[in-house]
Amino acid sequence: MLRKMLPTLGGRANADDLAAMTGFYGKQTGPLIWVTESGISDKARAVIAEVRRADDWGLRSSDFNIPQLAAAETSPEAGAEAEIKLTLSVLKYARYARGGRIRDPSRVSKVLDHTPPTYPPARVLNDLAATDAPDAYLRALHPKHEQFERLRQLLLKLRGGKGSKEQLEQLAGDEKEIVYGSKLQGVVPQLQRANSWDPDVNIESARADLGASPALQGESVDSAIDRILINMERWRWVPSEFGEFYVWDNVPEFLTRIVKGNKVIHTDAIIVGQPSWPTPRFSADMKTIVFRPSWGVPDGIKTKELGPLLRKSSGGGLFGIFGGGYSAQAVLDAYDLRAYVGGRQIDANSVDWANADIRRYSFQQPPGPKNVLGDVKFMFPNSHDVYMHDTPERNLFSKSYRALSHGCMRVHEPRRLAEILLAEDKGWSAAKVQSMFASGGEVVLDKHIPVHITYFTARVDDNGKLQTYGDFYGLDSRVGAALFGRKVRFETPRYEDEPVASRQQGKPTPAPQNLADLISDLFSP
Repeated sequence: MLRKMLPTLGGRANADDLAAMTGFYGKQTGPLIWVTESGISDKARAVIAEVRRADDWGLRSSDFNIPQLAAAETSPEAGAEAEIKLTLSVLKYARYARGGRIRDPSRVSKVLDHTPPTYPPARVLNDLAATDAPDAYLRALHPKHEQFERLRQLLLKLRGGKGSKEQLEQLAGDEKEIVYGSKLQGVVPQLQRANSWDPDVNIESARADLGASPALQGESVDSAIDRILINMERWRWVPSEFGEFYVWDNVPEFLTRIVKGNKVIHTDAIIVGQPSWPTPRFSADMKTIVFRPSWGVPDGIKTKELGPLLRKSSGGGLFGIFGGGYSAQAVLDAYDLRAYVGGRQIDANSVDWANADIRRYSFQQPPGPKNVLGDVKFMFPNSHDVYMHDTPERNLFSKSYRALSHGCMRVHEPRRLAEILLAEDKGWSAAKVQSMFASGGEVVLDKHIPVHITYFTARVDDNGKLQTYGDFYGLDSRVGAALFGRKVRFETPRYEDEPVASRQQGKPTPAPQNLADLISDLFSP
């Protein structure tokens, strides 16, 4: 009976789930998983109760179709229908718990290079059939990361433990309201990049301290919950295990961490990709550290930025801008770049850049004080050609807004980072590592070190407070729309030192004063 009803009842199901069910029940000769002759089994009741608690895990219980089957309704047809519906709901829950609610995050944004670690539905079915504790099995599918659980606990506290709108209103009525980033900070002259929220704050006292603000009314708690749910979902996309020793770069924080044995042993400021050149989200293994590196201009910068500049120089477009003309070679010389074709160095003035395909040419910058990679780079091969490196532009680390690169991450203390990584991998002393900065060379790591680049705009600190960060890539609203099926808007902090072009959309930027100013932002991987 079940096999006959499956095509009809499973017509709108996920194709992979339906195929797994067809294969599983096609071979099933024993009892069903959830239904007995007397109705729903104890095993089914346990899994139904767990699915109904989906909201406690950042999912929505309303997304899952739970069958109703009384003892008097245990006809073969009713039993088969209940078995199919519950199996489909459980498979859907398992997929959602492991990040499959948005099946391909790259459809939300190309910079989200994540493959959610979902289990094959056939595996889930076999596991559920074998276990006597299907509820515990489903709970175990959720992320084990500490930050996921901290966000979840804060979510439960905000929802009053039930997750209903009435609970939210009651929570706010008991003077438990969020002091959320730009809401209260909107009355402060300059927003800070990280905003603290204390769930135990007295809202009346906070208003007295900061001044009454209409922006506080009606949506503070809801906005916080949306932000938490979005960031919980992001934790479902990352690898289930980060490793015993790893590097964690969180883009919205402008921060890198080194974690060993679940303890953060080092943090450092980083510069990340500007909104027009965003740093992508992905995980890869660091394999080499290169001291005194040379730099090759990547194709993206060649075609979008260097190419137009060279074409203007070929056509005389730079003549008179700074009181004189500048040739193509002068543009390259200003940053000690050298042009090559077929491995042979050429004079840039010998090329008609107005008609040349710049992708056929390579541009190299040798080690030295002008080298944009500084004294060291940390390589973890990936399709985005993104890595971590030093920089000669040390002054940029004093800024609060550091989305300034072309995608790579510049490290404030690269020498210390190299010391920690090579002490861990090779047992080298700090003196041994420092000698490499003088001699140069490439060090191949004995054990690959995982590097996780993430985009978390909210985290819970050790004091239980929600810390929020600027969403300068505008991804929270996109992910929120995909999750909730509605528009989600967040107030994003502005930074006092944010570039003028970013703050004043449509307004022209100041004209460069010399050739160095013109190309100063060009060579910034």
